[in-house]
Amino acid sequence: MKTLLEQPGFLAPSGTIGADISYLLALVFTILFLMAWRMAKKGQGTRHHKLILVSMVAMIVYFVAYYYARSLGVLSFEGREGFGGPDEIYDNVFVPVLTIHLILVTLGMILAFYMIPQGFRASEKKGEDYRLKSGDLKMQPRTFKIVMLTIFSCWAVVQILLLITRPSPFGASVAYGLIFATVALVASLEKLIEKFLPDGSRRHRILGRTTMVIYALILVTSTATYLMLYFIYPIKH
Repeated sequence: MKTLLEQPGFLAPSGTIGADISYLLALVFTILFLMAWRMAKKGQGTRHHKLILVSMVAMIVYFVAYYYARSLGVLSFEGREGFGGPDEIYDNVFVPVLTIHLILVTLGMILAFYMIPQGFRASEKKGEDYRLKSGDLKMQPRTFKIVMLTIFSCWAVVQILLLITRPSPFGASVAYGLIFATVALVASLEKLIEKFLPDGSRRHRILGRTTMVIYALILVTSTATYLMLYFIYPIKH
């Protein structure tokens, strides 16, 4: 898989298959999210619900698979060696844009994990149509404890399996630890957010707009890094 992703790409002369696929999928996912957002603004609850659910699940699967295949994603794989421009541009332009991009991707993933169950909890189905319902939306303390205990138990099982199946499990252990820590953070966010936005429908609308803005910015920073790596400052062989 890694070898395939390193093959010459089809969008830029100096690009790779992995970089091209990553950028195109970022573009597709952003368009789908914006389409779903427009559906929500038009009151098309069911269409929004179905499209955003499929899009977010597909995005999560893609990021998990890509992370597994290339460890830290397309840009970190090339690293400094993938940037052919001067050091001044690299330090003052490329690195800040890339850093912002990675922060936005992290926030986007956290919000994706949060918004999927929150969307189900904040809506109700009347006939064939999904609609947001007003009223306080809180997670019961017992439910929160069960969720956190389940996350911890799954993490413990994975750690034990890594110790049994791998001779040097440190790297994989850290990676899976970060994944489960992210899931736990998402669950913990619920208790914090419900204090500031107790109404479920209002919470979903505000966080939904925030998530869409983040995804749009991800596309902007992804485009900027892609152009700098493969069009403006490619490595000259």
